[in-house]
Amino acid sequence: MRTTSLLWILLIFPSAVSAQFTPDTTDYLWPTNASPYLSGTFGETRSRHFHAALDIKTWGRRGYDVYATRDGQLHRIAIGPGGYGKAIYLKHDDGSYSVYAHLLSFEKNIQQLADSLRFRDYSNKIDIVVDSLDIQINRGDRIAYSGATGIGPPHLHFELRTPSEKPFNPLLTNLSIPDNIPPRFSGLAIEPLSPTSRIEGRNQIYTRRPTRDSTFHDFGTVVTSGRIGLAVDIYDRANRVHNAYAVYDLKLMRDEELLFHSRVDSFSYDDTGQMFLDRIYPLLQRTGKAYQRLYVADGNTLPFYRAGSQKRGINLPEGLHELRIIAEDYNGNQSVAHVKIDVQPRTMAEHEYQTNGPGGPHGGNGTPRYPKTLTAAQDSWQWHKNWININSAADRSQPYTLISIDRNGRSVYPRKATPDPFIAIDESDLLTIHQPGYGRQGRTLHLYRMFPGQQGRAFGDGIRAYATFLPNTVYDTLSVSLTGHIHSADSVEINIQPDTQPLKGSFELTYILDEAQQQDTTLALYEYDKRKGRLNYVATRRGGPVLKAKGDKLGTYYLLPDTAAPEIHSPRILRRADGTWMGMVRAEDTRSGIDYRTTEFYINGVRGIAEFEPEDERILYYHPDFKPASSYIMRVVATDRVGNRVVKEFVLD
Repeated sequence: MRTTSLLWILLIFPSAVSAQFTPDTTDYLWPTNASPYLSGTFGETRSRHFHAALDIKTWGRRGYDVYATRDGQLHRIAIGPGGYGKAIYLKHDDGSYSVYAHLLSFEKNIQQLADSLRFRDYSNKIDIVVDSLDIQINRGDRIAYSGATGIGPPHLHFELRTPSEKPFNPLLTNLSIPDNIPPRFSGLAIEPLSPTSRIEGRNQIYTRRPTRDSTFHDFGTVVTSGRIGLAVDIYDRANRVHNAYAVYDLKLMRDEELLFHSRVDSFSYDDTGQMFLDRIYPLLQRTGKAYQRLYVADGNTLPFYRAGSQKRGINLPEGLHELRIIAEDYNGNQSVAHVKIDVQPRTMAEHEYQTNGPGGPHGGNGTPRYPKTLTAAQDSWQWHKNWININSAADRSQPYTLISIDRNGRSVYPRKATPDPFIAIDESDLLTIHQPGYGRQGRTLHLYRMFPGQQGRAFGDGIRAYATFLPNTVYDTLSVSLTGHIHSADSVEINIQPDTQPLKGSFELTYILDEAQQQDTTLALYEYDKRKGRLNYVATRRGGPVLKAKGDKLGTYYLLPDTAAPEIHSPRILRRADGTWMGMVRAEDTRSGIDYRTTEFYINGVRGIAEFEPEDERILYYHPDFKPASSYIMRVVATDRVGNRVVKEFVLD
């Protein structure tokens, strides 16, 4: 296994110095008897964050022993239907932490403690710090059984944290896995980083697959001009398993010059959402492929990036340049990819796109230049920080006319027509796009500029909605539009663009109800997942004539009713892998989803904890005293998230 120097560890974990904690000098026990193999590694891409742990394989089964990896104190117990599910947190003598998640159940004494807390109000969700109880745990003690609670299939999530609660790669310690297999490159992506950048003649993201032979991968020659950023779709594997892992170390080289270097050792939970900046978000959103950037994007403050002469993107002189991309896993297995970048002269200097030429915005003689024409098909636009790119003649079949207006709403000047189909946007502009052909007056699309550290609003065009962006909503300056379509009184589509740009924090979407809609208590807001083709309920608040919801990504939202109560069916009695007897029913709600907080479950008149498992669409009855009987009367009360309620009774002999 790789040896990490003490100096480097102290640089990564400065807060750990005073606590006398360094990962490479700390000894851990492997935390389960399930297997020595991994289904996931530290720093992998998850839905909205970096993975903060090792996922240990349990071969699709539940009920393996989970052990304390070091002496410590029981610090925290958490139980819930999502996220980590059932989890235990231990605090060790040096102030560091170990976390064990997605558990089936806890060891007897810890389970009794959790039960005493939950049965006070039959809560199926708790998260409690128990330091004051001073419960000591010894290395090697069984503390739980592996399971599949929360998110994901059966596995053990094993996480290590510094004394300041920053997760770090457990392979920095004495722990290791059998692995002599090098990483494999499966794709190269190149991004334009300025309005004048071109990749194979176009100002848009370009991808290519490699030819490969063992550890050598070749992406051929790519013609570019202007500043660009490279990224790779890459995965790693280990012995005797087929899971794809994240790569530990990436370098970009030109001859012997190091252009970029990243290594994933640790990060802060405050920064884990910057996974969207470390990856190419538009490709991740559209294809699910996590192309890792070989440059540091604007707004990215992650601690992964070690060195490199061109960390902010490549801006090479004209000519042919051969680059090497070196990928390495934690065991030191290495693969190399080659790509040649043929840099051509720029067709136009970048500053020419930012003004309307000599003499000010109207040109030398004060005559406005012809405006730019764009399309209604926003889904096909390439949205960037300061420009929008229209990439095909078909996209321009329904013309827009673009004009610029200042912050007070006064028209300034038409945008300059350019040889290439894109619009450059000045930092201070609010933009208006007018499209003829929609009724007598045509249609206007406003682009609102959102700035980091400032609050702003985007108002709906033709729709009674607006979005409020808070000071921490955007990573960088962003142009936002809000449009919509009223399909019917109870079906409204709201589009907030660009859906190809990630958000740092949430925004608040407000919809103003008309008089008839105010009487409909079943209306709520839903986010549409375009890649998976499904609606996701967004927690909706009603205040007088408005509905409000917090969105964490741009895209399409819907105002829709939910008039159907949950469906409860298929009752049975089962015995869990840890020996516990439980009741179970299937629980489905296709629109807003089950409200687990209001669910009640009784068997033979005795109320138990209703444990909702959303991924398996089932509700479990848990009571520590429940035992098999000759017959059972089940009673389940379930409510969805807009208040539709069902009460079901079943008799089982």
